[in-house]
Amino acid sequence: MEPPAARTAPSPAPITQAPASPEPVTQAPPSPGLLLSDPAELILLERQGLSFGQQLGVPAEDAQSLLTSPRYASFVAVIERDLAELSSREGIALSQFPLDPKRLNYVFDAKWLRSPRARFQLVGVVNRLDMRFSTPKECGQLRLIYRLALQPEGRPVVRLPMTLNVIRPLPLGPGGSCRAIAQQWRALPANASERVAMVTRMVTRLPPMSGLETNFQNLHGPGTPDADDHAEYVLRSFDVRRERLVPRPLLNTPRADLDPAERKALLGWIARNFMEIDAGRSVIPDRFLATRAISVSPRGLSRPANRVFSVLFNAEVDSGAFAELPYAKAKRVRSPRGLLRRLDGFTCAGCHQSRAVAGFHLPGEERDADQTFNALAVGVSPHLHEELGWRGRLLASVAEGTAFVEPRPFPERPSSVGFYGSHCGLGDPTFADWTCQAGLECRDSHHDEVGFCAPAVRTSGDACENARVVARPGASGDQLVADAPEECQGQPPDGIPCITNRFGFPLGSCSVACAQPGARSGSSVCAMMLVSGYEQVCFPLEEPIEDCVRKRGFVAAMTTRACSVDEPCRDDYGCSRYPGSAPGTGACVPPYFLFDFRVDGPKLDR
Repeated sequence: MEPPAARTAPSPAPITQAPASPEPVTQAPPSPGLLLSDPAELILLERQGLSFGQQLGVPAEDAQSLLTSPRYASFVAVIERDLAELSSREGIALSQFPLDPKRLNYVFDAKWLRSPRARFQLVGVVNRLDMRFSTPKECGQLRLIYRLALQPEGRPVVRLPMTLNVIRPLPLGPGGSCRAIAQQWRALPANASERVAMVTRMVTRLPPMSGLETNFQNLHGPGTPDADDHAEYVLRSFDVRRERLVPRPLLNTPRADLDPAERKALLGWIARNFMEIDAGRSVIPDRFLATRAISVSPRGLSRPANRVFSVLFNAEVDSGAFAELPYAKAKRVRSPRGLLRRLDGFTCAGCHQSRAVAGFHLPGEERDADQTFNALAVGVSPHLHEELGWRGRLLASVAEGTAFVEPRPFPERPSSVGFYGSHCGLGDPTFADWTCQAGLECRDSHHDEVGFCAPAVRTSGDACENARVVARPGASGDQLVADAPEECQGQPPDGIPCITNRFGFPLGSCSVACAQPGARSGSSVCAMMLVSGYEQVCFPLEEPIEDCVRKRGFVAAMTTRACSVDEPCRDDYGCSRYPGSAPGTGACVPPYFLFDFRVDGPKLDR
């Protein structure tokens, strides 16, 4: 077995000029009426009443003090039961330190939820008017997104892979209309301080917290010869009932253990509601739904665990049970396989693993503008950034009082433009219009219905090793059957080698040693990468991780793809800051290179 999430640096080779990539399509910045994500504004909003503790009615913000809230205490009790169950499986490490070479799957530390050093930082205020389809007595929801952060003694704040979503209902206006509230959100001032004041007033007038959702990484495991780094995420939703949080069914997420009668009944429901499914506004009855889901990463919907509908109804598709549905009348779904993928994308697991950053769509911008080690450059996922365009058109339509008939896009493909990394069709009629920009081709990365848009000539940061996922039960994740590595930039493998899946690079990555970190060449950039062995050596030491990897030679300058919010990374990579990078720009790296996306990490920081 390879060491945990092993990283490797190829032998030095001269950096060469990358071929030109298609010009990025610069999208308009998100309207503040849809998303507030600037850290400075969020800090002010916390101070003016939008902190997590204030949503719970608790004067303090640390996790230990939050336990005085019955709502928070009841939430923690549910999560602790989940962790106790999931951590009892074979192959789970009893603790991270000392490292156990036979048990390398590390789990979320429940003590963080009770720690005086932990708090939940506001990372986003999101107007979800588009959720009205699931809340017909309301105008959708306002969502306050918080991320768990830890303050280790004498160390910078560490963000951890857990988000909480506090739900505040958006009430109906006169005559059951949502026009007035849509107009309010569209009219937010351009001036930041005025905008913060107006949002504070608007939120204060809303009904109180009605629910809470969480997404957290319960497990992170190593790369092995037949698998990538592997992570699991727990997804739960809660209703507020008096002073407690009580688990509720997950929206459009069926139980995997439906019995034959329930499967037949759900099959009938799908057939009767086909046009609503196509439009993206279907709501599955509670009797079919799960109250907990586990999503897995990397590799999105190629992972069977993220596709509960496909697992439940694969045989029905093969038998022709979905063949006679009115595909000719549909706007999005044109085939049985496309229908299953549409349904899978609307589940909690499927959505959170579609064009995400390690299973998250809003991990949040870094609060420290000067931090470059272990720091994310772009705090929203490609899915969220692109879908804001559709949400903006919906918001404008409601504000103007016009009918809005554009169906919700697939979470994998929120935009009609086939950017680098966009998912694209490989022959199924549903995905026929999922094409790529000129200069890109649809790469058959996982040998299923869709691939992703990639350059025909592979250069730094591009994929170079396709793979097929084979389902395998247990905590260690699925088996990966990789194709032979491909040549990069048309050169022999020893010229610009393919760093393969087993070293923590999903679908492989073309790279070459470089001399000037921060130097750009075409679509590539020279960035500092972690290399093999740093976890075993540096994680257990009581020494700052940034000092350990530098002094012991566990970093190397390597080329990868440059990125920004308008030049997104491909699936399973995050846009990471590097010294000298302009705000909002960075280098594409696997997100588990960033320790705040994994439950295991340096001892001083955990």
